[in-house]
Amino acid sequence: MLLLTGATGFLGSRLCAELLRQTEQELVCVVRASSASEAEERVRRRLARQDPEVAGSRRLRFVAGDLTRERLGLPGDVYRGLAEAVTEVHHCGASVNMAAPYAALAPVNVAGTARVLEFCRAAGDSPLHHVSTLGVFFDARRAGLDVVGEHDRPTQETCGSIGYPRSKYQAEALVDAAAAEGLPVAVYRPGLVLADSRDGACPHDDFTANLYAACALSGLFPQTHGTIPVVAADHAAQIIAALSQQDGSLGAAHPVMHQDPFPAHRFLEQARAYGYDLAPAPADQWLAGLKALGRTPQAMAIRALAISRHILGLAPDTVLPRFRNPRTVKRTADAGVPSPAMDTAYFARMFDHLIDQQVIPHPARRQP
Repeated sequence: MLLLTGATGFLGSRLCAELLRQTEQELVCVVRASSASEAEERVRRRLARQDPEVAGSRRLRFVAGDLTRERLGLPGDVYRGLAEAVTEVHHCGASVNMAAPYAALAPVNVAGTARVLEFCRAAGDSPLHHVSTLGVFFDARRAGLDVVGEHDRPTQETCGSIGYPRSKYQAEALVDAAAAEGLPVAVYRPGLVLADSRDGACPHDDFTANLYAACALSGLFPQTHGTIPVVAADHAAQIIAALSQQDGSLGAAHPVMHQDPFPAHRFLEQARAYGYDLAPAPADQWLAGLKALGRTPQAMAIRALAISRHILGLAPDTVLPRFRNPRTVKRTADAGVPSPAMDTAYFARMFDHLIDQQVIPHPARRQP
């Protein structure tokens, strides 16, 4: 039996679907809910929207838990029963609020990881597949690391001071310590997770949605530098699930990103190709344009995201390092995982979704 955390999340729900497709084992989802039936309803409802062919799987099991509490918030008998049955743990549960301070994120991202590690030990040192982020290298250049390879390890200096990457680094530090004590561990570090390549679905309040909404309202897009490690949500889930079933995945860290570099300025080019009239502007002018929008939710969100300076490379000293993952690319190809094109058609599906959900307005040159 496999155990999964984060099954109701954007990436975690897709990982849930891929584990059902790529394995034949039962999969128990630990979900923050008032009851197992509520947990089941939430997960199956989400799967029905995005992966209907696996939504009714009889191999799914559900427990209502809480990563921040002792024994994952489970009754003692349920916890012990799972510890006897589970042979592999996939930890994708996290708080992904990129504007929140470290103190608000640590209870789930750090303490929650500690609880998951406790469970792995209770389950006879069951292997842990831990989902982290390439954000643990946001400040790598300032730490003297211009290129990040698959064997490079994050430090307090490479993750910087922003709450989200800092919390994920601290979680990785706990995982590394457990690995040093003998726990079998694999770490997966997705880049910036973008829309599902199949239908363009994406969160309505994540970085990309707020960025495009704020830019559409202001008519400006910031001048950017460098490249961004990006990955479509469904592609990331396929990669993680496939690698987790391969010999040699344990004891390694796997950068999970599209194989082709994605220049930051391409975000602007894709918006323009869809029909938005956006003018490139220096970072200071762009931020001033956001302030002129007042307390518009999207403008407020982007102004609060110090992390945008790194993702977009708004200044030469905040450009992300270059990432290299040849081993992961080869292993993914060997597993037969297709790589979706991050092209104009892909972004059009994402814009269609955001417009349909009333997150961003129709562009003037593409009215329905």
